[in-house]
Amino acid sequence: MAAEPLFGRLIRGVIGGVVSGMIFAGVTMWFASTQPPGKAEMPLHMIASIVQGGKEAIMAGQTSIGVGLAVHLVLSAAFGIVFALIAPLLRSNGTAALVGTVYGALLYVVNFLVLSPLLFPVFQDANQPFELFAHVVFGTVLAFFFYGSGVRRGEGFLSIGPPERAPARPLR
Repeated sequence: MAAEPLFGRLIRGVIGGVVSGMIFAGVTMWFASTQPPGKAEMPLHMIASIVQGGKEAIMAGQTSIGVGLAVHLVLSAAFGIVFALIAPLLRSNGTAALVGTVYGALLYVVNFLVLSPLLFPVFQDANQPFELFAHVVFGTVLAFFFYGSGVRRGEGFLSIGPPERAPARPLR
């Protein structure tokens, strides 16, 4: 089977990233509503603070839920595009699931353990074990958008590398 065209994979990455990001946001908002002070919108205010001025902007009431949602969806789409670029190397659905899960964990590490302390300290206030869980879910759900239906038939459970070409069928 021929590899999926790049444009198709990128669109799949955008859609998968946005859908996974919406699930991520919903679960994170639910979790925030169960924690003191019980404000479901707090994660969106935190995300908005990336472009609207940090923790000081949150404390002054200057962050916007709409901006937070927009920033979150743009980042989710971008992360989906990055995953789409590595998707051709994932020759089985099992590999896609495993790599998607690891990808989500890696996003957590980069976002919360590397970038957050340096650039966005407000995210250090988030529940770190839950954030790791939510990012793993994001990556796993994103991987579902790269599952093949019949495309990967006959390949091993975990296969990484360029797809093998099917032997040419003789003409009759």
